[in-house]
Order: sequence, then C-alpha cells, then structure tokens
Amino acid sequence: MLRDRIATLFQKHDPALRQVILDVLEVEQEFISMERPRGIYDRIDEIVSKTAEIELQRQGEEEA
Repeated sequence: MLRDRIATLFQKHDPALRQVILDVLEVEQEFISMERPRGIYDRIDEIVSKTAEIELQRQGEEEA
C-alpha cells in the first residue's frame, strides 16, 4: 500500500529513478526496526550502482 502511494508520487519521473526509490524503500523497510542497522548503506549503494550501470548500457545502445 505504501509502495503504491509512493510510486504514484513519482509517476512523472524517469522510470530508473522510480525504481531506485522503490528499491531503497524496500531496503529501508527491512532495516527500520533495527536500532543500529549495519549494511544498509552498502545495499543502497548497490541499488544505485546497478541502476546506473543499466542506464549507461541502455544509453550506449541507443547511441549505437
């Protein structure tokens, strides 16, 4: 439910950005009950890096 509401807020934005937001939301939900979550920054970094790589590949293919 929350995921759907957030997705509608960013509906007009780039699909890659929307996916990053929704993936980060999932990670935050996993760690929300922890007092001192470890590894959350690494997971978010992985999400952003993976999405950036995919977008760079997609742009490279479009230019070719």
